[in-house]
Amino acid sequence: MSGPGGTRPAAAAVAVAWARFQPRAVELARELGGEACFVVGSGPAPLRYALAAVRTWRLLSRRRPRLVLAVTPPVFAPLVAWAWCVRHRAGLVVDCHPPGSFDAARWAWARPLHRFLLRRCRLALVHTRPNQALLEGWRVRALLLPDDVPAAPEPEAGGGEDTVLVAGSLDGNEPVAEVLAAAALLPDVRFTLTGDLRRLARRTVAGAPPNVRFTGCLPYPEFLAAVAGAAVVAVFTNDPCVHTPRAAFEAVGAGRPLVLIDFPGPRALFGSAAVLTPPEPSAMAAAVRRALVERRVLAERSRALAERLRAWRRRAMDAARVALEASAPPAGRVLVLTQHSLKRHAIVGRNVDELLRRGFDVDVICTEGPAGPAGDRTGGRGRLRVFVLSIPHRRGRLAGYVLEYASFFVGALALASALGLRARYALVQADNLPDSLVFAAVVPRLRRARIVLNLFELTPEMVDAGVRGRQGLAVGRVVRWVEAAAVRWADRVIVVSEACRDAVRSRGAPDGKLAIVLNTTSWAGPPAPADEAASGELVTHGTLVERYGTHLILEALATPPLAGARLRVIGTGEQLPRLVDLAYELEVADRVLFTGHLAWGETLAQVRRAAIGIVAVLDDGYGHLLLPTKLLEYARLGVPAVCPRLAAVEDYFPPGSVAYFRAGDATDLAAQVERLLADPEAARVQAARAREVADALSWERMRNRYAGALGLAEPAGSPAGS
Repeated sequence: MSGPGGTRPAAAAVAVAWARFQPRAVELARELGGEACFVVGSGPAPLRYALAAVRTWRLLSRRRPRLVLAVTPPVFAPLVAWAWCVRHRAGLVVDCHPPGSFDAARWAWARPLHRFLLRRCRLALVHTRPNQALLEGWRVRALLLPDDVPAAPEPEAGGGEDTVLVAGSLDGNEPVAEVLAAAALLPDVRFTLTGDLRRLARRTVAGAPPNVRFTGCLPYPEFLAAVAGAAVVAVFTNDPCVHTPRAAFEAVGAGRPLVLIDFPGPRALFGSAAVLTPPEPSAMAAAVRRALVERRVLAERSRALAERLRAWRRRAMDAARVALEASAPPAGRVLVLTQHSLKRHAIVGRNVDELLRRGFDVDVICTEGPAGPAGDRTGGRGRLRVFVLSIPHRRGRLAGYVLEYASFFVGALALASALGLRARYALVQADNLPDSLVFAAVVPRLRRARIVLNLFELTPEMVDAGVRGRQGLAVGRVVRWVEAAAVRWADRVIVVSEACRDAVRSRGAPDGKLAIVLNTTSWAGPPAPADEAASGELVTHGTLVERYGTHLILEALATPPLAGARLRVIGTGEQLPRLVDLAYELEVADRVLFTGHLAWGETLAQVRRAAIGIVAVLDDGYGHLLLPTKLLEYARLGVPAVCPRLAAVEDYFPPGSVAYFRAGDATDLAAQVERLLADPEAARVQAARAREVADALSWERMRNRYAGALGLAEPAGSPAGS
């Protein structure tokens, strides 16, 4: 899958270890929503490290992760990762693995480098509390994170009842000679040793007792199978710095008894499921014999310990995600140009909140700011700045629209240019109307910002439906030219329905540039209980303009079938005075309540209590392209809906989920309302079907489509799929 310009999309996270394989790195990468990559060089140490450094840089440049998890030692691996992260503005996490990263004499020389590096990363992960205390003394953000406890495969029946698996790598820290001597003392017990045979002298292997088998280095799935099939798992090391041997986690994950060298770290963590022994052959043999005798009891203790360790790991990973989220810098800066109100336009507010949630700093140029302080809009990491151009919107003559749009454009162009010179934007989103507003982003575009045109409305169809005669033909040609130029200029174009995409595509827009993001809003809560619904009360809400057909609902209310029904009209707009007069003319004023504008929460509360929600959009040459937001809200709130049969609605809501009436026909509208009022069970079933549709189209499921249309992704450090 390619991103803009054909490049590979940025990865969420990449874990890098200079090793052939590390299970811990694989699991950490998975839990952070990324992948683990292992880098090895060849030759003597200086050449090996130089080759690994080059390969690491190339690897990260190909994948372009937003978060890099580098494993130390060697310290050069996280140093290369840090340099790459500084160059590409990514986050760095360092996993200090194994636990002897700081204590072992082999790596003592690297302490100054570790101190320099770890103070500059977002988080350091350690295995032991002493290491955590050490790093916190260096003023490093350190988190104690135990190894994961992998679930082992089911052992084969009777496969290893008398087999002791000595799980290791056969390196210099392991008492191999003592293990072989202990095996010689137990000739009736089979010993299996894992690890790289190249690290042992040939005479050591040749002189091993006959009950000892060397497996060499096993692929990880085969190693886990060997652990699961053993009667006892022994993990031996001479290094007291190894507080939490990895193989011990794998053994308890398989529910196997353990034999460990008696050092403080292993004793504290695994002592309840292990037999502890000094590193002396006869003591080791006695410990193995005891573990075989007591293996059923030890296995039960091992399984209980595994559950405790898994719970500890889950808590630690949750803390790691919180720490990463809190320490993450802004994901970038976004500019939103919209000639709408951030306070009153729910979809504008929804989009801004989503950008903030994803960690972006957002600048908004609009006609009205939010109701409260800008910082109150989000629980995310991003910072919101609002620049208000107070140019009121008044519906009227065409010349008034032109003057209003031109005035806002000039102000937005000046502001966007000044802001674009002071800061580099990753993205500019321009909402219509008008389509020409996207050109106010000329300076950010010159500085390589991605430009997205968000088509809330299709201007050519609106003009065709609202402006008639020669003037309509002339204006129609102009707006089609402006729309085509805006679509060509933008990197991506968002439309609100399948029907809208078909219309824009029919005018020559490339299909790959178009994305559909429905005008859905965040979950508004459960439907009202049946006893709270106002029996017989109908509701409609939104802007009161002729296209939305509120006058048609009043006409339906005046017909005999709805003689006893009451209607609540929530919202305001240019048609409100005319609608009030019409209610009196039709003699239904005593059954109609015009609430005016209400806060969004109060609007939803009143809609939730209604018996039926009504959508009455007219098929005026533009209405057939609309998927009304209010219909989605009725469906999510469990309110049965009556709606005209329009192409955009039928694309999403099948028969039986909405009561359809002939567009513009008040009599048919009244008949559908009467049918639902007379049969509450049918209304309930219809509402349940509509809710299934709306749940599938909800913002909770649509938000990733929106982010994809913008070319954005989850902030680094977030759990996958959040």
